Amino acid sequence: MSYDHELLHSCPPVSGTVFGRKDDGYPARLAQAKFLSAQMRSRKPFCFLRMGDMELRYLLAKQHNRLDGIEPGTGPISGTRAYGNPGLTAKHAERLRRAYEGADYVDFHEQNWPNEHLISRLELRRAPGSYRNLTKETSLVFLTWTEKEFKEYCRNRRIGFAAAEARLLELLSQTPEFREAAADYWPDNAEIFYHQVRNDGRDLDANLDVIKEDLQGFAKEHRLDTIFLSLGGGAKILSYELSRELGICCFDFGAMIRALTYSGSDGNRAARSTHSPFLFRIPFDTYMTALERAFPGLTPAELLAKAHGQLLLELMRKEVGWTSVSWDFDFNEQNVSAFRDAFRAYRKRYRKLFGSSSATKMERAGFLHFCGKHRLTLEGRLFLFVFRVKTLLRHCSRRTSG
Repeated sequence: MSYDHELLHSCPPVSGTVFGRKDDGYPARLAQAKFLSAQMRSRKPFCFLRMGDMELRYLLAKQHNRLDGIEPGTGPISGTRAYGNPGLTAKHAERLRRAYEGADYVDFHEQNWPNEHLISRLELRRAPGSYRNLTKETSLVFLTWTEKEFKEYCRNRRIGFAAAEARLLELLSQTPEFREAAADYWPDNAEIFYHQVRNDGRDLDANLDVIKEDLQGFAKEHRLDTIFLSLGGGAKILSYELSRELGICCFDFGAMIRALTYSGSDGNRAARSTHSPFLFRIPFDTYMTALERAFPGLTPAELLAKAHGQLLLELMRKEVGWTSVSWDFDFNEQNVSAFRDAFRAYRKRYRKLFGSSSATKMERAGFLHFCGKHRLTLEGRLFLFVFRVKTLLRHCSRRTSG
C-alpha cells in the first residue's frame, strides 16, 4: 500500500479541488476556533489532533489488517512533483489509534475530499468528554485557528515549535521581511523556542521514541506551556503522549508551519508539498537565504528542487487562512508578477547549478517543461518546442523502422 501523491489523489473530485471552500460555514468554524482556544487555555493536559487523509487511510488499513507493505520514504527529488506520506510503518498503528481515541479534540477533516467519503468507515472509541468538529463545514479548523486565534493565544506564553522547518522559521522570524509580512499573525509578547526535529523521511518511524525523548528535554528545558508539533503521522502519536506525560498543551500543527515559513516543500523533503496553506508571502531571496542556512547539507539537485518548489508556490491559488492542493494553480496577474520577480532572483542566484550534474540537469528539465507548458518563460517555451520536435522525430523513426 503506497502513500505517494499519485495514489492519494488519483481520483480528484469533479470540482478540481480536494478541500472545501473557506466561506462554507466560516462563522461556525470561527466560533469553533474560539472554543478550541478556550479549551487550550483552561485544560492541562490538552491535545489537539487532525485526521489527515494519509492517517485515515493508514488507520483503515490497520482496521482491515492490510498494513503489509507500508514503507516511509523521502520521495523523489523534484521541484515540480508533489509527494507526501505519514512517515510510519505498521509497527506504530496501535499507538496512532490510541492517540486519536484519547485526544481531547480531534478534527476529522471532512472538508478534505477523501475524508468526507471515508471517515464513516473508521471505527474509533473516543474518550468520554472529548470533542470533535461539529460539522463538515467546521472541519479544517486549524486553518481558521491559526489565522484568527494563534497570535492572541500565544501572548504571554512560553511556546515551542518542533518541526523539520523549525530552524527555518527561527531564521526567517529574525528578518525584517518576515516581521512586516507576518505582523497580523506572528505573536508578540511571547517567549518562543525552536526545536529542529531529527526527521529525514526515513528516520521518523525508526527513531520515534528517540525523537520523543528529544521533545521531552526541549519542553522541560524551556518550561513550555504549548508545543506546536509538525511531524507527519508521528505528530499525532507524540502530541497525545507528551501532553499526558508533561501536563502541557500539544497542538498537531502540520502544514501550518509551512504557512508561517511560506514554504513550497516540506523541510525533510526535496519535493513539492501536497498542499500549501497560505497566510503571507516571503520574498524568494529572503526565503532561500534562510533555507541555505537551515539546511547546509543540501545537494545541488536538492537545493535546485527546493528553489523550483518556491517558484511554483508563487503560482498556486491563494486564499488567506485556507489551503490549496499542489495542482491548483492560478495564473492571475499578482501570482505571475510574483513568479517573475522570484524567477529573476533565482536565475541570478542559481545559474551556476543548472548544468553542474546530471541530477541538476534533470531537475532543471522538469522545471523548464512546466514553464514551457504554461508559457511562463522564453527558456521554457524553447525547451518545450525542442522536446516536442525530438518526440515527434523519435515517433517517426520508430514508424519508419517498423
